[in-house]
Amino acid sequence: METNYRKTLQADFDAFDISEELGFILEEPLTHLPDYYQVWLDLANNLTHLIESRKLRDLVHKMPVLSPHLLSNHRELRLAHLALGFISMGYVWQEGQHEPAQILPKTLAWPYWLISRRLGLPPILTYADSVLANWKLKDPTG
Repeated sequence: METNYRKTLQADFDAFDISEELGFILEEPLTHLPDYYQVWLDLANNLTHLIESRKLRDLVHKMPVLSPHLLSNHRELRLAHLALGFISMGYVWQEGQHEPAQILPKTLAWPYWLISRRLGLPPILTYADSVLANWKLKDPTG
């Protein structure tokens, strides 16, 4: 009986990507995606400078529409969602509260929406992105 309960519990953990040790915190979040998605990570990793220099929107407009089909697992999807979430918020608020963008360009909106659907998350920067999937150990040895 205990074995069946344990298997059912583990199946639930796996279905919802819950860690028995860390709960909803994403275990070992990735910092890299396949090279195809490097433009997303480049923008996300330089977001502060791009917003301050008012270059983010122009770079997003020049970005190709990338398909999320190469994202093969939950951790890749979560990193992509995190990156696109930060880029989207930066895009909207680049000019401050007086000129927020009203529409996201297809280069950003389409892959963000598709990834959000696969994850069952809304296409907006969430606590699950900015906190639960955005961390690393200060001391890599634990």
